Amino acid sequence: MSKMMNLVEDMRARLDAIADTEQALVRALGEALNRVDHKLLHDVRSITTEHETRRGAILLELQGLASRIGAFPSARESRAGIEYEATARPIANANDPEPAFGRGDWREAANNIQQELDIFVRGRASSH
Repeated sequence: MSKMMNLVEDMRARLDAIADTEQALVRALGEALNRVDHKLLHDVRSITTEHETRRGAILLELQGLASRIGAFPSARESRAGIEYEATARPIANANDPEPAFGRGDWREAANNIQQELDIFVRGRASSH
């Protein structure tokens, strides 16, 4: 019986050693996962910061574009060293007998196109 008790004690000592080794491995794995989690969090934060920076730059570009929409340079302004001739005539406005150079409004131009089309369509309809 004492031989059996010795075998049980040996087995218990081996199991304790295996358990200690397993606990050390589990702790090491937990620490490694924590390091990977912190690295991933850092990477996500840096990517987010870069993305927000790019979005901000794009937003500024879009706002600049939006502020320039509908604002055309006048014909008298020089561009890249090219001078416009004083004899150039702007497109006549039906409501303005003496048209002047200036900034155009794309909404007004669109309305003028629609008015011209309406007049044209009415003229064709009455001639048939």
